[in-house]
Amino acid sequence: MNRVMVKPTKFVSAILLLTLAILVPVVSATLPGLPNNEDNTSVAGQASQLARAGHTQEAIRLLQAALATRPTDLAARLALADIYARNGHADQAEHELREALRLHPESSLAEMALGAFYISAGSLKAAEPVLEDAVRRHPKLTQIRAQLALVLALEHKYAEAEANIRLVQPPIDSNPRILYFRLAASIDSGLGDLHAAAHATEEALRVMPGDEQLQLVASIAEGEAGEWQACMRNVAPLYASRPTPASGLVLLRAQLAMRGDFASTLRSLRSLQLPEDQTLPLRIHSAEILAAADEHGEAVEELQEALKIKGGPDDELLYNLAVEQYRSRQFDAAVATLAALRGQKDSGAIENLAGDIEEQEGDSFAAVHSYQNAIALAPQEQQYRLSLGAELLKYHTYEPAVLVFQQAAELFPESARVYVGLGMAYYLLDKYDDSVSAFLRADKLDRGSGRIINYLGATQLRRPGGPNPAAVDAICGRADSNSSDPAAVTWCATLLFQKAYLAGNQAGASEVIRRLRIATSLATEDPVANCSLGHALEWTEQLAEARPWLEICVALRPDSAEDHFRLSRVYQRLGLTQAAREQADLTLKSNVDEDRRDAVTIEFVYEMLGQPKHTKDPN
Repeated sequence: MNRVMVKPTKFVSAILLLTLAILVPVVSATLPGLPNNEDNTSVAGQASQLARAGHTQEAIRLLQAALATRPTDLAARLALADIYARNGHADQAEHELREALRLHPESSLAEMALGAFYISAGSLKAAEPVLEDAVRRHPKLTQIRAQLALVLALEHKYAEAEANIRLVQPPIDSNPRILYFRLAASIDSGLGDLHAAAHATEEALRVMPGDEQLQLVASIAEGEAGEWQACMRNVAPLYASRPTPASGLVLLRAQLAMRGDFASTLRSLRSLQLPEDQTLPLRIHSAEILAAADEHGEAVEELQEALKIKGGPDDELLYNLAVEQYRSRQFDAAVATLAALRGQKDSGAIENLAGDIEEQEGDSFAAVHSYQNAIALAPQEQQYRLSLGAELLKYHTYEPAVLVFQQAAELFPESARVYVGLGMAYYLLDKYDDSVSAFLRADKLDRGSGRIINYLGATQLRRPGGPNPAAVDAICGRADSNSSDPAAVTWCATLLFQKAYLAGNQAGASEVIRRLRIATSLATEDPVANCSLGHALEWTEQLAEARPWLEICVALRPDSAEDHFRLSRVYQRLGLTQAAREQADLTLKSNVDEDRRDAVTIEFVYEMLGQPKHTKDPN
C-alpha cells in the first residue's frame, strides 16, 4: 500500500476560512446608515455617542423614550438594536430589528441590519431568507447581494454565492475593494477554481501591497494554484523581513515544489524561537510538507524532534515516523518504531505497514503473515486484503490469492480494485473466461476510466489461442464509441492484430494498421501502440515503414528480446548488416525468457502495494 503521511492541510481552506472569519465582523460593523454613521445631532447619534462613552443605560433610555413617542423612527430603533447586540442582549436586539422591518418592510437598511445581526450571531439559516427577500425587493442594491454572497459562502453554497457576487462590481474605495476580492477568492476556493482564487487575492494585494496578511494569503493561494513563481515573489520577502511559521511553511513548500534549495529555510524554521504550543505544530506541518515532496529523510528528523517536544509516546506521531522511515528505506528503524507501537496497541495499519517493510526486504512469508494479522485486526479495511492478495500473486501462490480476492469481492462488491485483483488471479490460474468477467466488472465499477482496459488488454495479449472474443468485443466497442479514448483504441487495434497474426489472416491487415496508426497518434509514447504498429508493418512486408516504428519501439521497451529480434530481422532484410548485428546482440542481452504473465502481474502488485516497479536502494 502506498503509505505517506497525511498530506498538508489544503491551503485553499485556509484562504477561505481566514477570509470569511475576517469578513463576518466587518459586515455588521460597516453597513451604511447604522448608528456609528448617524448625524450626532439626531437622537440615534446622541445615543451612539453615549454608548461609545460607556453610558449604555443612559443611551438605551434615550432611545426608548424617543421610540415611545415616535415608534416608526427607523434610525433610533436600529441604534437601539445595535446597542443591545454590542452588549450581549441578542434577544432584545433581534426583537428591535424585527420590529424595524415590520414597520418598514421596504427598507433595505432594516433588511441589511437584520442580516448583519444574524451573520455576526452565526445564525446563517436565519440570515439567508432575510437577505434573499431583500435581494428580490432590491435587485440592484449590490450591498445586499454581497451580504447574501457572504452568507452563501459561509454555508458552502459556493455556486449560489458566485452567482450573486458576479453581479456586484468591485468597489473603488480601498477597504471595501479588499473585502470584495477576499470574498471572491473564498468563493473561488470553495468552487475549486484555484487559479481564480489566486488572482482574486492578488487583486486585493494590489490595493494594499504592503499588507503582510494579504501577502501571506496571496502566496498561499498562488501556491495552491501551482503558481509557484508568483508565490515565491510574495512569500520570500515576507519571510525575510519577519520570519513566522506560517510564511516559512509556505516558502518551504514553494521551494520544494520548484526543486530549489530549501535547506536554509528548513534550518531557519527549526531555529525560530516560538512558544511551546507553536513549536510542535510547526514540526508536524513541516514534516507533512517534506513528506509530500518525497523528502522523507528530512521528514523523519522533523517527526523525531516532534516526539521529543511531545515528551511522551504519541501513536499518530510514531506511526507517521514509521511511515517516513519506511519511505526513506530506514527499514530497521521503521521496524523498531513499529515494535514500540505494537507494545502499546497493535492495529491493522501497523501490521500492514510491517508487511510492506517485509515485502521490501524480500521476506514474503513474514509479509503474508503481517497482512493476515492486519485483516484479522481490521476485517472491514479493503486495502489490507488487496495487499495480501497482491503478495500472494507476486510469489505465484495463485489459488490462495483467488480466495482472498473472492472474499474481498463479497465484502466490497463495489470495489474496482478488488475485481482487478480477482481478474489477475483468475488469469494466472488460466481461468480466462472468469478473468475477463472480473475485469469487465471492474471496468464498469471504474466507470470506464481506461485504467482497467490496460490490465484486460495486457492479459489477453499472450493468452493461448488468442484474445478472448468477449474481451475484444468489449474493448473495441468502447473504442468505436469513443474514438478519443487512447487505452481502448490502442488495445482494440493491438488485440485485433494479435488475433489476425495468430490466424495467419492478412486479409484485414489494412484495417488493423489503420487502427494502429490512430492509436499511435493518440498515445505517442505508448510502447504497446508503437510496437504493435511496427510488428504489423513487418508482418505485412512493409519493411521500410516498419523500421522507424520498431526503432521507437525498442527505445520505449528496451528490455524486450522480441522487439530487438524483429528490428534485427528488418535491418537484415533491408541490407543494414551492422545494425542487424547490433540488434541481434541486444536480443541476446535482453530478457529472452521474459514472461509477459509475470510482467503484468508485477505491474499490478506494485500498484496495489504502492511501490515503484524497480525499487533501488539509494545507498
